Amino acid sequence: MMRLVAMDTRKTMMKKCSGLMIVCLVSTFAFAHEGHKPLPTRGMEVNAETGKMILTKSARATLDVQTAEVGPQKVTQSILAYGTLVSPWNRHAMVSSPLSGRIVKLLVSPGETVKAGQVLAELDSPELESLQLEIRNAQTALNLSLKLRSSAESAGKSGAIPEIRFIEAKNQVQKDRASLEIARAKWLSLQLPPETLEAILQTPDEPFQQCLALKSPIDGTVTHTDLSVGKVINSKEHLFEVLDLSSVWLKIGVLEKDLSRVAIGQSLELTLTAYPNEKIPAQVDVFGQFLDPQTHLGTIWASLSNSPSSDLLLLPGMSGQVQLKVGDTGDKVVVPISAVIRDGAERFVLVEEEQTQVASTYQKQTVVFGQRMGDLIEVSGGNLFPGDRVVTRGSHELGSFFTKGVLKVSDETARDIGLILQPAAKLTLAETITVDGLVDVPPTRRTVASAQLGGSIARILVDRGQKVRAGEVLAEIVSQDFQNLQLDLLRAHLDAELQQEIMSNLGEAGDAVSQRRLWEAESRLNLVNSLRENVRQRLTTAGISEEQLTQLVTTRTLLSTLPVLSPIDGVVMDFDKVLGHVVQPDESVFEIHDLSQVWVQGFVSERDLARVKVGQAVRVRFVADAADVVTGTLVRSGSSVGQDDRTLSFWIELKQMPRVPVQHNMLARLTIETGNIPPRLAVPREAIVREGTRSYVFVRKVDDTFERRSVVLGRSDDVAIEILEGLVPDDMVAVSGALALQTGYAALR
Repeated sequence: MMRLVAMDTRKTMMKKCSGLMIVCLVSTFAFAHEGHKPLPTRGMEVNAETGKMILTKSARATLDVQTAEVGPQKVTQSILAYGTLVSPWNRHAMVSSPLSGRIVKLLVSPGETVKAGQVLAELDSPELESLQLEIRNAQTALNLSLKLRSSAESAGKSGAIPEIRFIEAKNQVQKDRASLEIARAKWLSLQLPPETLEAILQTPDEPFQQCLALKSPIDGTVTHTDLSVGKVINSKEHLFEVLDLSSVWLKIGVLEKDLSRVAIGQSLELTLTAYPNEKIPAQVDVFGQFLDPQTHLGTIWASLSNSPSSDLLLLPGMSGQVQLKVGDTGDKVVVPISAVIRDGAERFVLVEEEQTQVASTYQKQTVVFGQRMGDLIEVSGGNLFPGDRVVTRGSHELGSFFTKGVLKVSDETARDIGLILQPAAKLTLAETITVDGLVDVPPTRRTVASAQLGGSIARILVDRGQKVRAGEVLAEIVSQDFQNLQLDLLRAHLDAELQQEIMSNLGEAGDAVSQRRLWEAESRLNLVNSLRENVRQRLTTAGISEEQLTQLVTTRTLLSTLPVLSPIDGVVMDFDKVLGHVVQPDESVFEIHDLSQVWVQGFVSERDLARVKVGQAVRVRFVADAADVVTGTLVRSGSSVGQDDRTLSFWIELKQMPRVPVQHNMLARLTIETGNIPPRLAVPREAIVREGTRSYVFVRKVDDTFERRSVVLGRSDDVAIEILEGLVPDDMVAVSGALALQTGYAALR
């Protein structure tokens, strides 16, 4: 009996011990995975070498393992920017009057739609009346001088009057004809109706035209007018503003560091403040060449259209957020972020190979990931395909059986993070100074194009960022001063012809003309020739070619517009005018830059002046593309220290142009070599990772794992840094991809 009791007691104790062991195991796993369901103690088979795992149905249920199917999805990377809608140059016009006067009739109101050529207002102009009177008087004088010449010719043949009187009559006809031609040219130059001019000449007894009509130069909507009947206006005043809303431009400000990622044809989405729920698609069609000197934002452009059938009205002045899509926008394989398991620098997923009523089989699959999009992440490398199922719930609990706990990198991951190894060795470092700099287009390669005479812009012939040649017409100006200058030339030319004919006639008269009169005629001829040459030179300076001047005096037809010419070959940088805008002779219309050669201006502090000399080598890193290093030479200095910032300006000529398109005022970091340091143990700067005040490098060991090793740093330049302690020659150091290794190391801890 005692034996039976003892046996029962022993069995009971064994059951309790067994239960205690199971509880301990479960508790251990529960502690190791706090916050997750505990791992089962049975029903699991793991082969860490092959990466295969078999999980029974009950174990799967215990962990509540769930999977999701891998599928393709459109993946895009984007740059955030801000944009503003502006009216295209040729779809925005100001209306002004060629003559001063008083408004007598207003025919449109703000917000009204008008057509090109439609009359907007009429004004009563005393200058118009004076011009009509001038034309009629010139016609009357010519008619009279023709009659007097005919009479003098008959009388001269009969000997009733001296021959000199007939010569004077012929000269008067030439003078009166020239006056009429000048008056006609003046009328047409003001873009007044030619039919009205003919009516004035044909019917001299008809009353004068009282009103001058102001017409719209384009189709559009009248957006502004500050007029009232009876108001007196002048020829330099903007009277109406007309906008063609059929299309608008989107002006986008892009950070300087992002310019290298933008290209023509790039897709974008605009979300306007006025329409927060609408995403408006567009494409970059112009890469602007203007960099704002204050914000250092580059400018790119897109074009948008207003559809008559759409309720989405795009108006100049609207602003909003722009998503610039960069990189490949095709379909990519994506997985839920919950499926990703990290093992140091490696990342993997568990792929479900088989699921039956009894058990499920999973395979560890190392993958390379790309861009993250919310709860999904792009798969950019590895043997994972659409249709595969990956573990999303329970992944981290199951993945713990495959983690090595060491920092080791597969070949695929090494390629993904750009891992490069290099043995620690002795390098020659340079003594350097690092200063700020900016792109400076030489003064001979940047200029402004302006009208030589005041007037209003009639046509704009170039687009944003367009390349132009020296002498190319950029815009055309309607200028009263230009018309008057042409009239002066025509008048001087006609006077010169007249004086030449007078000289010929007086020469034919022989002794009938006194020597004094010949001298006086010769003096007048020289005077008008000098005047004509002076006016021709002024017109040439204004941009009129010799061929055009010859045509002007031959046909007696004035040029309607004054050209604005590009002074140099280059690119249109900036333009902030519209059609009809009144410009002054000293006002810049366009800015042109020749970007084929640029300087980089640097600023060195006063304490470092003694170390900077002409001829030193300089390495330039632009903010727009910091990875690209461009070399140059210090060629000149400003020779004086600025009183405000206590710096000396110097200029660098580049030996080659950078990858990113350069623009005036682009920021850069300049490293000037001032001497050399003897060779010493060093590594590239990219190999150093910092954690607080400590510095580390990653060294590959013989078993292909990586060790994070603390180092003591010494002297450095912009390329390499001296290692005083922590490395020996030939240690294989990660000189690229070290930051990714640091992230993996942190994950292991």
